[in-house]
Amino acid sequence: MKVIVIGANGDVGEHVIRKLAEKKHETLAVAANENQIEDLVKLGAAQAIVYDEEKLIPYLQASDAVIYLTGVNPKKHTGKTVMVDHQSISDIIQLAQKSGVRRFVMMSAVKAEESETDPSRKIAAKDLPEDMLKAANLVYTVIRIGQLTDNPGNGTITLAEKIHDREAEIPREDAAEVLAESLDKEAIFHSTIEAASGDTPISEALSQF
Repeated sequence: MKVIVIGANGDVGEHVIRKLAEKKHETLAVAANENQIEDLVKLGAAQAIVYDEEKLIPYLQASDAVIYLTGVNPKKHTGKTVMVDHQSISDIIQLAQKSGVRRFVMMSAVKAEESETDPSRKIAAKDLPEDMLKAANLVYTVIRIGQLTDNPGNGTITLAEKIHDREAEIPREDAAEVLAESLDKEAIFHSTIEAASGDTPISEALSQF
């Protein structure tokens, strides 16, 4: 499968690139800066580029799936982080639809759905990217990840529509495995799921959801 990873330069993204290479996917890593390119190729990306909407279109047209981790558009680094996230995900969703990409996996956070009780509305704003993706004509999966740690991954998770433990954790390596393994798991197509450390092997948890 040909996969584009948006935000590949992040601490989860680097694990995602490595996991996709292990699974023999052909990966294009999209980063924020030129100085990140060489490292992403060393991690296993078939190719790596700096984000540019116009240059990204032909790559999207030749790809089967997008994994969206975080916004990387350097032209929209205004300091208003939440709004940058909104515009970034909106741009990528529109480009994916225009380019004919069908599969779209987005990493989100377990706490993203607490908007109704958040007086600052910052988390409410964070919900909007998920809503944009759900409304798009794409085979989407939103994966809300628990609190990330640097612990080594052990390949097992808890997967649910809602994890009630807001302090639940997951190693970055396992979060990356969930994202990479989710690409072809039909059981989670058109779904929003939450993942944290647990006792079920990742592939089994995704297949049986």
